[in-house]
Amino acid sequence: MSGGGGPTLDNQPDDELDLTPMIDMSFMLLAFFVVSSSMEAGSPLKLPNADSGDRMDIKRTSVVTVFNSPQAPEIFLSDGTRTNGPVTLAEVTSFARESADQGKSTIVIKADRETPSGFVEEVARAAGEVEGIKEFFVGVRDNI
Repeated sequence: MSGGGGPTLDNQPDDELDLTPMIDMSFMLLAFFVVSSSMEAGSPLKLPNADSGDRMDIKRTSVVTVFNSPQAPEIFLSDGTRTNGPVTLAEVTSFARESADQGKSTIVIKADRETPSGFVEEVARAAGEVEGIKEFFVGVRDNI
């Protein structure tokens, strides 16, 4: 039973391209780029411009950053990045206490331009509950 003159499975020409190796390579490249890429933490902070003022002594200063988000402002215990947070106002007080224990008597609050000033004031009050904190400043961008 030879089946006539039609093409059989054994002698069909291979017209299709085997995509399996290409798909494998695509997934390997995807995995490589995911593992090797570095994630940037959030959007850059947009500070208001400075009209006047002096630079701060970093050794005596701790920085709290406030980012404005659509739901509510978020507080981070970092210098202008979205790291170490978001935290609550009680955690800001604890951070200020730890800073005072380390001899840092100044708190700089860096806040987005769009952050409500009342919220920045709440952050300042939370840090101001600590005995060793003597000064507060709102961080601004140099106008050079």
